[in-house]
Amino acid sequence: MGASGGLIVSLSNTSTPMLNFTKGNGKLSKDTLIFNLPAGKTCPGALLCKSFAVVGENGKRHIQDGEHTEFRCFAASGEVQYDSAFYNRATNFQMIVDAIKDNSVVDLIHNSIQHHRTRNTKKVRIHEAGDHFSVAYLDAWIQVALRNPDLIFYCYSKSLQLFLGKELPENFYMTASYGGKWDYLIDEGHFPRYAKVVMYEEDAQELGLEVDHDDSHCLGDKPFALLVHNTQPKGSDWGKAVRNRRKNGKFSGYSAKTKVAA
Repeated sequence: MGASGGLIVSLSNTSTPMLNFTKGNGKLSKDTLIFNLPAGKTCPGALLCKSFAVVGENGKRHIQDGEHTEFRCFAASGEVQYDSAFYNRATNFQMIVDAIKDNSVVDLIHNSIQHHRTRNTKKVRIHEAGDHFSVAYLDAWIQVALRNPDLIFYCYSKSLQLFLGKELPENFYMTASYGGKWDYLIDEGHFPRYAKVVMYEEDAQELGLEVDHDDSHCLGDKPFALLVHNTQPKGSDWGKAVRNRRKNGKFSGYSAKTKVAA
């Protein structure tokens, strides 16, 4: 199982190495393919959510937070909990890096999507974990979107400097993610659709933002909010917020069974 309960697709039906994708999870429907890289380690723009899974001397994985971390990336927690999430994302990253070096990365991503997609596949979420870590990598996804006009590609990103001035295909949606090194580009108005993580629904209301629970706002034209969830730094206000919402019967995380779980 993946970090949010997504099913890892088997690679046994092909002799050619393919990237790992998941199909749906506790938040997204099964018509969505999800591609992941290691959380934090491939996120050059992350600040407030910077965290990643590391392997200790005892061979066990644990969370390591960044210098400015306030709330943890939920995907990093998943890599600590699930072997498949940790190893499949690491494999994806190595395959991508190798393919960039030999100029085959567009074909690699495109062919992997064709391998994993079904007649019901409508969308591809680029990065439930990870981010666009280089110009070459972002350009590859743009080319893949152009090759697949029947699919919707979308992502959140803090690598805003890479997107500045980029002309994205009509089927490629990027939501700028607050809490990173290049937030000032959002403040300057370069990215009108952005997402901001908040502790409570009341915080979102005060900011005039709707709370998104299914990524539908990623295809709109307005900013929106996301509620912090999953494991947070011990003693942090963000962790207290998750516990308080759970105690009061409000949203505290996603479940494969209920989609939105209290």
